[in-house]
Amino acid sequence: MIERRRFVRIPESAQISYKAINKQKVEGFLTKDISQGGIRFYVHKFIPKNDTLQIRLTLKKIPFSFEALVRVIWIKEDHRNERYEIGVQFINIPARATDHLINYIKTILKQH
Repeated sequence: MIERRRFVRIPESAQISYKAINKQKVEGFLTKDISQGGIRFYVHKFIPKNDTLQIRLTLKKIPFSFEALVRVIWIKEDHRNERYEIGVQFINIPARATDHLINYIKTILKQH
């Protein structure tokens, strides 16, 4: 099977909070996996594809936290748990955060 992803994903249960750009309410959850290019996590409410979200991701093992803008690439309903699984792509991430994220992913990959 050929890998279509541009970046390697690592399973990671990190704290994430997000809000739609045009809304004030912040929601929180845990990530399912993380890559240099984006994040997969769960949400309680449907978010349309291509919507832009502002996120705050906290990696406790480093420890490091950063904010970034992401775009919803896909969303899938999880009927059993009454939630949605969502895949987002980074569209604006600080350079320092990218460096920390790359180093973190490399460290996790070396451990496995």
